[in-house]
Amino acid sequence: MDYDVIIVGASIAGCTAATAYGRAGLRVALLERHHNPQAHKTLCGHFILGGTHDVLQRLGFWQQMLDHGAAVTQRLGVWTDAGWIVRRPGDGVPPAISLRRSKLDPLLRDIAAATPGVDLLMGQKVVDLVEGGVVTNTGTTLRARLVVGADGHRSTVAQLAGVPEDHAPNERFLFWAYYEGARMNGPGDGQVWQLDPDVAVCVPAGDGLTLVGAFPAKQRLAEFADDRLAAFDRFVARLPGGPSLAGARRASNLVGTTDYPCVRRDPAPRPGVALIGDAATTSDPVPAVGCGWAFRSAAWLAEATAGPLRDGTDLGPALRRYRRAHRFIGRYDDIGRRDALAKPPNALQRTIRSAAVTDPWIARRLAAFGSRSAAPSVLLNPVVVARALLTRATCARTGGG
Repeated sequence: MDYDVIIVGASIAGCTAATAYGRAGLRVALLERHHNPQAHKTLCGHFILGGTHDVLQRLGFWQQMLDHGAAVTQRLGVWTDAGWIVRRPGDGVPPAISLRRSKLDPLLRDIAAATPGVDLLMGQKVVDLVEGGVVTNTGTTLRARLVVGADGHRSTVAQLAGVPEDHAPNERFLFWAYYEGARMNGPGDGQVWQLDPDVAVCVPAGDGLTLVGAFPAKQRLAEFADDRLAAFDRFVARLPGGPSLAGARRASNLVGTTDYPCVRRDPAPRPGVALIGDAATTSDPVPAVGCGWAFRSAAWLAEATAGPLRDGTDLGPALRRYRRAHRFIGRYDDIGRRDALAKPPNALQRTIRSAAVTDPWIARRLAAFGSRSAAPSVLLNPVVVARALLTRATCARTGGG
C-alpha cells in the first residue's frame, strides 16, 4: 500500500481526519481538487457550535483559530414570542466559535500538511475507485486500506461507490452579509430570532465583523426576487430588538441560496470506504450544525479506525463503531429535517420555549440541545416536559408569562 488512508477533500472534515491520522503515526494522502491552497468554501456561515469545543481543544485547533482572529460566543440570546431566552453566565454550556472559511480552510490545510505522515496533494481529483484505492485526474493510482470521502454533499467518492442518497426538502432559503460597526441590541453576545416560520441570526464573525443572517420560509421568495438586498434590509429592520445597522458598513456581498436540500448517506457504506462531514450528512443550515458535524465525524472516524489501520487488523468492527458514533448526528438530523419544513411549532415546542424564558434550568437544557453538546434527550424527555408544563401553569396563575 502507498498509504494507510486516502482522504478525498482537504476542507474541514478532510484536514481534521488527516491531522488525527498523521498524529497516530499513519501515512495519509490528503487529496484536494483545487490547486490553490487558499481555496475555501463560500456558502457557509462558519458558526461552530459549543458541542464541538472539546474536539477543537483536544486537537489543538481552538487556540490556533483564536490566533487567526476567531470570535467566541459565550451566550446566545433567543427571541421567541414569549420573550427573550437568556442563559445565566457559567451554566456549563460550552462556547461557540466562528472563523470565516477564507481563514479557517487554509489554516486547517496548513496544520494537516505540517503533520508528519500527511501528504497534501493539491490539484488531485478522484475520477475512479479501484480495489483498495483511487485513480486521480493525473492518471495516478494511489492505494490504501481506507478511502475517506470528505468531499462535500456532492461527494464523488460516494457516487463512485454507489452509495444511496436520502434527500429531504428544506422549506427555507438563506441570505447573510457581514457588517463592520454593527451594534447588537439583544441580550447575550449573539442573538437568534425564532419568528415562526422565519429565523434570523446575528453573531460575531471575527475581525470586528458581525454576521447578520435571514432564513425566511420559501413562501416569501417572491419578496426577494427583484432586489434581494432591499428585501434583506427590510427583513432585518423588522427584527424585534434587532441589530442597529445605521452607520455600519456592509463588508460583503449578500451570500446565500434559495434552495439547500438535506442529504444523508451511510457513513460506512462498504468495506474500505467511509464518509465524513457533508459527504455523510448535509443538514439544515439553520441550526448551524454543518462545521461542527465535519469536525466531530472526522474525529470519530479517526478514533475508531486508527488502531486497526496501524495494527493491520480487520477494519470492519472499527467502521461499525464509527457508524454507531455517527448516530448522534442522525438523531439530530431527524429533528432538523422536521424543523426544515418551516411548519408552526407544536405544543411541546411552544411550552418548552415559553418556560425557558423564566426557568434557567430549562434554558440551560435548551442551550445544550441547541449547541449539540448533549444528546437530544437532554431536552426531549418527560422530566423537562413536566417542569415546562408546571412553569407555564405557575406563570399563568401569577401573571408572570
